[in-house]
Amino acid sequence: MEHIAARNVSDGLYLTKLSLFEVGKKENTRNGWVLEFPTPFCVTYTHPTERVLFYPERDANPFFHLMESLWMLAGRNDVEWIAKYNKRISDYSDDGKTFHGAYGHRWRNHFKGGPNKFKDQLDQVMIRLHKFPNDRRAVVSMWDPNIDLVMHNEGKDYPCNTQIFFSKRDKLLNMTVINRSNDIVWGLFGANAVHMSILHEYMAARSQSEVGTYTHFSNNAHAYLDTLEKIKDMQPDYESYLIIGDDASQYHSQPLVDNWLTFDEELALWFKNEEINAFENKFLSLTAFKVREGWHFWKQKNINKAIEVCKTIEDRAWRKACVEWLERRNK
Repeated sequence: MEHIAARNVSDGLYLTKLSLFEVGKKENTRNGWVLEFPTPFCVTYTHPTERVLFYPERDANPFFHLMESLWMLAGRNDVEWIAKYNKRISDYSDDGKTFHGAYGHRWRNHFKGGPNKFKDQLDQVMIRLHKFPNDRRAVVSMWDPNIDLVMHNEGKDYPCNTQIFFSKRDKLLNMTVINRSNDIVWGLFGANAVHMSILHEYMAARSQSEVGTYTHFSNNAHAYLDTLEKIKDMQPDYESYLIIGDDASQYHSQPLVDNWLTFDEELALWFKNEEINAFENKFLSLTAFKVREGWHFWKQKNINKAIEVCKTIEDRAWRKACVEWLERRNK
């Protein structure tokens, strides 16, 4: 099995690209030719909160990645809200209204009910982590065999990430994500790195832990040949997290959670009323609010105002990524 030890998402993408070119095998899939690892693949991040990609060749959309991650954390599966940040995502809905396999909905709402009156999986994991030291049963499921293990391929949206394991050791919360099939460029080192590391940081705050390692296991890791062509000459960009902005000080992300007791309620309010910008959890006010505002100006074709707003984003990684993404479109 291929295993990559990486500092962060930028490190991981570059090292995995090199490894895939070295050992990957060409395969023809229903969506086109790919280069895939011949065995399962695994990456471990030592600094998972360094989650934002800056590579211009990859041109990752930071607005969509952050908004989708918060939408997941809120347990949603509706198309309308998230499609404002990526119209193409609605193509993956079977009915145009909801997503069948939305991760956040699976985390928090999908499995409710049953004989044990089961509720939010994230809440249940927290109970176990607090009640049982060194617990090994803190598992969150995203794959539901009752509706996902079907004998046809007509559905558009089945979970690619299937389980998440949490383990608290000493003062660190470690996380492992299990994935059945991963596009390394668009999924693993793009959206997934943001989605899962934000969940990881949220769960660490709730369990009163520090963020530990994040390991991502994929049974099938691959990249489409046309996508690989765009990034084949991409050079390593590890230093962006060490020297970011106008100084050379060590990067520290703005904490996602300041008060876990109020975070869920404030996140729901952040979605409900876009005018409110005074939250105890400052990430919602000083980073997420500004990212959303910048996107709205971009959609109004006022790109200069969008850049101006994004330059005030508190978290320096999201600030850098949003400004650079807009500037590439302002040339």
